Parts: sequence; C-alpha cells; structure tokens
Amino acid sequence: MEEESQNFVVFDTDVGTDDAWALLMLIRAEEKKLKNIKILGVTCVHGNTEIEHVVRNVFRVLDTVNRPDIPVFKGASGPLLPIPMDNNPFFHGVDGFGDIYEHGEDDKIFRRLQKEHAVTALYDFASKYPKKVTFILVGPLTNFALCMKMYPDFADKVKDVYIMGGNRKGVGNITSCAEYNFYCDPEAAYIVTNESRITKIILPWEPCLPKPEQKYTSLEWRLKELSAINNPITKLMDPVDSKCYGRVGRKQWCPCDACLMAVFLFPELIIKKESKYHVSVELIGTNTRGQMILDHKKEKADNARVIEMMHLENFKEIAEWTVGCNINL
Repeated sequence: MEEESQNFVVFDTDVGTDDAWALLMLIRAEEKKLKNIKILGVTCVHGNTEIEHVVRNVFRVLDTVNRPDIPVFKGASGPLLPIPMDNNPFFHGVDGFGDIYEHGEDDKIFRRLQKEHAVTALYDFASKYPKKVTFILVGPLTNFALCMKMYPDFADKVKDVYIMGGNRKGVGNITSCAEYNFYCDPEAAYIVTNESRITKIILPWEPCLPKPEQKYTSLEWRLKELSAINNPITKLMDPVDSKCYGRVGRKQWCPCDACLMAVFLFPELIIKKESKYHVSVELIGTNTRGQMILDHKKEKADNARVIEMMHLENFKEIAEWTVGCNINL
C-alpha cells in the first residue's frame, strides 16, 4: 500500500552548480517525506560538462549528504547530431564544478555506476511503475529522446515531465536565440516537446533572468548568509558558486535547475504565472536553431505548461530549507 502512495522521481542531469542544488533539494524533500517522494535514480547526460565529469559531480553530491543508496546511471555522451560549441562559455567550469576539486580515484568512482545504461533505466523505471514516475530533466534532453525512440510505448508509461530549458521570448544564453540545454541537442528537444502523450511542465530561461518586477536572491546573500549555515552542503557548494558566479560578475543568485525543482516541490510558493501552449523547437533556422517555438496563434493543441513568472523572493526560504533549516514550507 505504501508503494501505491509514493511519488516516484527520476532526476536526469548534466550536473553543474544549479543541477547540484536541484538534486540536494530533491534529496531533502525525500528525507522530509515531502509529497511522499521516492528517488528511483539519477541518470547522467552530457551538457554542462563531459559525461565523466557529470558522473563525478553526482557522486560528490550524494557522498556529501550520505546517500550512496541512490543508484546512478551513465547516459548519452553527446547530442543526436553534432553541433558547434565554440561559443560554450563553460559557466560551470570545464568540469562542471568550477574546476576547484581534484579528480582522483576514478576507478573507484566509476565502479559505483550501475551497469545499465541510463536510457534503458528510464524505460525500466517507467515500466515498473507505469504512470507513476515523474521525470525531472535539467540538462539536454538526449537520454529522454533516445528512450522515446528506442521504446515506442515509453511515452504511454510516463506520469509527467519537468523540463528546465528553452525560451519563451527568443532570448538566448548560448546563442542570441537559443537556451543552453535545448541548443546542446535541438533534435532531442524537438522530439520531447512534440510528444503529445506526455504532460510537460517547462521552465524556460527568461523567467530566470533579472527583472525589476522580480525580487531576486542576491549573490551576496547566498555567499554570506546562506554560507553562514555551516554544514557539509554549504562547504561543498560555497567555493563552486563563488567561482562560477564570480567569473562572470553576476550579482543575482538564481540557480535555474533548482528553480525548476522548486516548481515541482513547491508550486504554490514559486509559480506566479503559467500558460498552456503548443511547444516545439526550431531545427533549421540559420540564427534560431534550438529556439523554443510557442504557438501564440493557438492553431495547434496545447502540449505543455510553460512557467512565465516566478515568486523568486520565496527562493531564499526554500534554499535555507534545502541546507537543513527547520522551516515549515
């Protein structure tokens, strides 16, 4: 009976700094029995860094919070089609974690991986718990798209999908018109967004941008007040966030992937405005490849919920809760 009430979750990630915060938030939710969440596994995908670095970073996060029980699966090491990445800013560092930690004992690390490939694991989880698994996708959508193509019945088994990626108004962060996750594998993003059988909740790039009407969490608060909660989580993430955000001189702290996790865990606290659209992805445009396309004319049936604005002033409390503060959310 307990299994019947559990909210099963699979976390698909290309762990950089904001992915790590999202994973930490999910683990905290499970440990606090929020929504009766049960983490089935973490699947790794290329994106912020090479797949080997992603695996290392996932295990580093799990070891920090003493959760070696969560299975980790290695997935796609590149996109479905080659793409130029000369303009990759490496915001998260070459290794995805600010290039501040040494990479030793790889043999021990990779022996901890599950033998099953991430794509097969996605299908097995959905098959074991049909219509009961939520997939949270915070990197390029390669693993998920491959699973859809390898197993035609996969989409019928999925409960819902939360995606951090795309852009609502054509504002890019890797090209002038494309958001990073979708640009890293536009074909995969196209396959996933156009699947009508799957309920999709998408957090695009623009709601994560600083705007006068949104009260952002300052980087100063993150690196002073949140860091003052001295525990293994802040000890792990403080130098990473300081290095990555300091490199580009940002003043706001808004870890996009963690915001998506907040949308999943605390929708009433974080979602300010959302709308339904038919969503697709541009594949051919010379300047717009990877851009998310919304059917504003409503000529096609809606296939996704798109987050348009967030109550980011509430993210401080969620972050404090994530690192262990006893806050009732």
